[in-house]
Amino acid sequence: MSTTEENALKRELLSQIKESGAGWTFVGDWPQKATYYKANGEAMPNLPADPRSMQRYLRRGFTLAPPQKQDLMCGCGAGPFKAKIGLVSHRRTHKEKEA
Repeated sequence: MSTTEENALKRELLSQIKESGAGWTFVGDWPQKATYYKANGEAMPNLPADPRSMQRYLRRGFTLAPPQKQDLMCGCGAGPFKAKIGLVSHRRTHKEKEA
C-alpha cells in the first residue's frame, strides 16, 4: 500500500473516530497496538492498530471503547433492574396477569 493510500485511510478512520466522539483532530504517531472491545464488553488487547487492521476490526463490530452498560427496563416502565434475571422474573408477572 502506498503512502498516499495509507494517509487517505488514516484520514477516513480519523473521521469515523471523530464521529463516534472519541477522536482528535490530529494523530501524529499512529499507535502500533490497540485494545478493541467486543459487543459483550470483552477486551481484546494488543491487536494491530494500523489503518487497514483497524478498519477490518471496526467493520466486524469491534469498538475502541467499552460498550456502555444499558439499564434493563420493562416496557411497562418498571425498572431499572440490576440483573437480567430481575427483568425476566418481572415479565413473568405480566404473563400471569394475562392468563
